[in-house]
Amino acid sequence: MDIQWRRRLARTLSLVENREPEWREVLAKCYAEKGHAQIVGISGPPGVGKSTLIDALAVNWAERGDRLGIIAIDPASPFSGGTVLGDRIRMQRSEAYDGIFLRSMSARGYSGGLNEAIMDICAVLSSFGITRILLESVGAGQNDVDIAFVADCTLVLSVPGLGDSIQAAKAGLMEVGDIYVVNKGDLPNANSVAGEISTMLSLVFTGNPGANYSPQGASAPSESRRVLPQHLIDHFGDPYDTNGFWHPPVLMTTATDTSSTDDLIETIEQHIDWLRVSGHGGLRQEEKVERQLRKILRKQLFAEMERLIPATFRGTNSLFEHLCQAVINQQLDPYTAADRILKKRRYRTQEA
Repeated sequence: MDIQWRRRLARTLSLVENREPEWREVLAKCYAEKGHAQIVGISGPPGVGKSTLIDALAVNWAERGDRLGIIAIDPASPFSGGTVLGDRIRMQRSEAYDGIFLRSMSARGYSGGLNEAIMDICAVLSSFGITRILLESVGAGQNDVDIAFVADCTLVLSVPGLGDSIQAAKAGLMEVGDIYVVNKGDLPNANSVAGEISTMLSLVFTGNPGANYSPQGASAPSESRRVLPQHLIDHFGDPYDTNGFWHPPVLMTTATDTSSTDDLIETIEQHIDWLRVSGHGGLRQEEKVERQLRKILRKQLFAEMERLIPATFRGTNSLFEHLCQAVINQQLDPYTAADRILKKRRYRTQEA
């Protein structure tokens, strides 16, 4: 990548992320480019080696001829808004490759482990010819799962020593991973952790780890079939559907071991192929766009309310402040307070 190309990309990312003047026009052009970058999400709690593994994966792909964008999201202070963007320290190998663009970003207070503008950021990278995007989430907790609704393939990382099998069974992270990775596989108990996660997954998913294209137990009586919850069927496929389904596999990796990252890349490619062959890639894309539009509408509708009835929200004597105080004094519940604001909006809208 030439230096001018990098500078243009960096400026465009800043313009879109910071919502600077004309960002909508620039973003519309990026979406019109119809890029097709594959997004690989990497999540997991702090200390599992996300940045180091991403560095190894990026170098591996770059040496195969891919052009990569790495987006690393770091948590921001809830008080000052500041953040420490330190991912480059663990991604020094990637910095030596012209085919890798690395960008650290703050979560800016956005919950879910990502940045509010992440879908737009991915669209910008794709429009600049990036073929793969490696997206690292904050990974601060078990509810930071938005990455599964942005990435095409989500890796959930764990390491020995973080907890027992009860931790492995918890919902959230254990329902969003397409591939589970026990990193630092050279540490004691790594095999045990991988076995525990595999056992937990086998209690939910049928078939063999990885892609399954033939219906499982199609001839078995319906009452003996293991029925997946609908949200898992939507995401991983139905074991009794001819389109096939995906059983999340568990791999062990060591970032310094090239053979283990080769195996992980091969499994990622298998998952991407399964999405294409089964048709679930299109279904996930529909879900992704629907979620994005809903978030945009929620934000814009609230902004429209503030514009239509500014006196409701502004000033120490505003209706909003009055209702907040009423809830504090236990004179109202918050839902009734919200209803009163909405009634005010409907009245003003009818007036207009």
